[in-house]
Amino acid sequence: MAWTLRLPASAMRKPRQAQPLSSLIGKIAAKSFEARGLVAAGIANEWPAIVGEAVAASSWPERLGRDGTLKVCVSGPVAVELQHLEPQILERIAAFYGYRAVTRIAYVNRAPSRQPARVSERRAPQKIDSESAARVETAVDSTRDHRLKSALVALGRAVAARSQRR
Repeated sequence: MAWTLRLPASAMRKPRQAQPLSSLIGKIAAKSFEARGLVAAGIANEWPAIVGEAVAASSWPERLGRDGTLKVCVSGPVAVELQHLEPQILERIAAFYGYRAVTRIAYVNRAPSRQPARVSERRAPQKIDSESAARVETAVDSTRDHRLKSALVALGRAVAARSQRR
């Protein structure tokens, strides 16, 4: 009597081809960020352009809920001004996303000390050699989303700069 081993069809599949991380990270990160309400990250980066520098100095978007409610932290009497500007703000956010991602704005009074650092206040990228810069650019070249691509380039440059310091 001869014994034969039968494997399930799932075990007989062809192995997958390796894919560059840059082609997968957008899909992976988007699901994670959406689950945590961080879809508003794009709004946070563009907040001064959406509401103006004066209002942005006293307010910042914190979270975008699944129901389309954007939670905005404000300090002082800015909430009243933002309530009057809400239709224009909603239109500007819709123009930013290309659809009505935000349907309503909820205001939370918070002290300015909890405000996250603005994009313009972040540190300048550190200098790296041209060979490392070319490797970083090549690694993310296939990324289509320009915001994700620029974030990956910044990350790659920071990692390269850190490894050069050692």
